[in-house]
Amino acid sequence: MATYTENYKLKKPAPEDFADIADFNENMDKIDAALKDKADLDESGKLKESQLPSLSYIPTSQKGAAGGVASLGSDGKVPSGQLPAMDYIPTSQKGTAGGVASLGSDGKIPDSQLGTVGVPPQIIATIPSGSSVTCKCGSKTLTATSTGTVTFNLTGYGTWVVTATKDGQTATESVVVDDVKQYKISLSYFSATLKVTSDSGAVVTATNGTKTFSGTVPSSGVLSLTITASGTYTVTATKSGETTDPVSVAITTSGQTYSVECLFFNSVLSKNTWAQIAKASAAGKASQLWFVGDTKDITVGSETLTLVIMGFNHDDLASGGKAGITFGMKNLMATTRRMNASNTNSGGFTGSEMYSWLQNTLLPTLPSDLQAVLKSVNKKTSAGSQSLTINTNSMKLFLFSEIEIFGSTTYSKAGEGSQYSYFATAANRIKYLSNGSGSARWWWERSPNGSNSNFFCNVNSNGNANDYGASGTSGVCFGFCV
Repeated sequence: MATYTENYKLKKPAPEDFADIADFNENMDKIDAALKDKADLDESGKLKESQLPSLSYIPTSQKGAAGGVASLGSDGKVPSGQLPAMDYIPTSQKGTAGGVASLGSDGKIPDSQLGTVGVPPQIIATIPSGSSVTCKCGSKTLTATSTGTVTFNLTGYGTWVVTATKDGQTATESVVVDDVKQYKISLSYFSATLKVTSDSGAVVTATNGTKTFSGTVPSSGVLSLTITASGTYTVTATKSGETTDPVSVAITTSGQTYSVECLFFNSVLSKNTWAQIAKASAAGKASQLWFVGDTKDITVGSETLTLVIMGFNHDDLASGGKAGITFGMKNLMATTRRMNASNTNSGGFTGSEMYSWLQNTLLPTLPSDLQAVLKSVNKKTSAGSQSLTINTNSMKLFLFSEIEIFGSTTYSKAGEGSQYSYFATAANRIKYLSNGSGSARWWWERSPNGSNSNFFCNVNSNGNANDYGASGTSGVCFGFCV
């Protein structure tokens, strides 16, 4: 039986097969077709050029030869011998003698590489004659003695500080020099004292344009800064990452002392001065810092009185707007008092003996720092004698009305205000003599009894609404606003 070759499947008859000319021809056709696609080799054993495809190549004879191509060195770069002549400045000449100038980050030639070209920038300073004058910028220092004016030929750009001294006095001015021109300044001797009250350890800064004076507050709480130029200064204090609101002060006269306060606020009410409390109130920050019911003590005569926040933005300022904080007594003063010498409520609260005592006797005995921040507020009160008239009067000290305490009227006429947040808690209406160390006691309201001409309203010892004859004595719980 015939077999076939592996690659071209040529038929191979077996010995016992008869030779078939057709099989022979078929094998020859297969061989001819296969050889047709094969390249011929010449006598050297290489492909004939006629059998090569079209090739785009550079002969090796052109490598590194004129008219050929550049070779690459072992560093992967064209050797300098194969480079054309180039017009360039080596980097070694940048900023060196005989080389070229460099440019700074501002795009300008540094002062150190500048020569004298024409007229340099100048500072012409008018300074009292006989003054010793320095003009400094970094490490560059120029000096002169003034004959009324001093001219400095500057050696570069930057901020130059001119300082004049004479007879222990000093005057300073800073000049930003960024162009070739004349800068004219005038220095005069000025010395005023700025006293800044703030927290110990706070850093105080007083700024007027380019002039800044600063220092750290000592343990006394008062920093004295020497101000050497007149003007309006903005003063702040910074401590523990907190900065006070800016305070403006006009310093106009040499030899004078000026005082300002840069106040921080403490979240514990009692740790704040009255000035701080008043400032927080005016800034609308009081309700963010403290709460209704927070307390602060004062001393009146021989008594310690505990004051409590009754409410925020409750009372109308006589000058317009709202008072930031209303304070009242947590308990009562040691001594009880009468509303009037006789049993009458004629004239209402403002016509009473109690009102006169509050404004003319008690008020002047309050701590001076508290008096300094008290606000006049408009309080509404019945005219008394069963009148339907509700008067509005401006006052600094007052008693509370029935509706301000209870939120409703039992004995008084309507229209005397609205309830304070503090009194919404019934227990807060019970008050004790001697700032809480004595017994529970009735205490006066400013409200006349609306249906009786002899009585004023009262809060009894159980904290309930009541009334009492005007000549009787009850406890005193006064209020005020800051």
